[in-house]
Amino acid sequence: MPIRQSYGALGDACRAANALDLVGDRWTLIVVRELLLGPKRFADLQESVRGITPAVLTDRLRALQQAGIVDRVVLPDLARTRAYVVTDWGLGLEPVLAALGRWYSAGPSPDTAGGMTPDAVVVAMRTMAPPSPAGVPRIVLRLHDARRADPPVQQFHTVAHDGTVLVAAGSVADPVATVTVDSSTWSGSSSAAWASSPP
Repeated sequence: MPIRQSYGALGDACRAANALDLVGDRWTLIVVRELLLGPKRFADLQESVRGITPAVLTDRLRALQQAGIVDRVVLPDLARTRAYVVTDWGLGLEPVLAALGRWYSAGPSPDTAGGMTPDAVVVAMRTMAPPSPAGVPRIVLRLHDARRADPPVQQFHTVAHDGTVLVAAGSVADPVATVTVDSSTWSGSSSAAWASSPP
């Protein structure tokens, strides 16, 4: 297998090209997407990034760590679980993913097939949610990926801020509603609701 040369090594000083040296490989941005909302164990990432092999996931995580986009942490639980988390610089990739999602949605064939992980749905919500008036009630979302065996339930909450609906990890006190649903089902219902919302 030939050794791939970076754009920089080939003499291309374009910063977008050099960024692709860091995140342009298959699976890399999907791994980042699954870490944007909080740390995950290797096993959780392997379940969430559908189709990736353990060897490729190891390679992508190593490259992301070397680039300063992802870091390893020890969670403050009794088992002192080791996990991966995006760095502050890595968080800057969320607008990149959002721009890719909006770009694809504006294309000639924006439909997609398959399902979505809870994290993917929330990133999509943060990307595509229409402007919202102040005072939108707080809702807790308990999302799981029904494609997984015995899937963990992840909690998120919504809140309006400066005319925008924010979706963040974790629960919130006194929500007006708590929705427990498969993330792919929620993706379909929320996409239809946003599509029918006035601009």
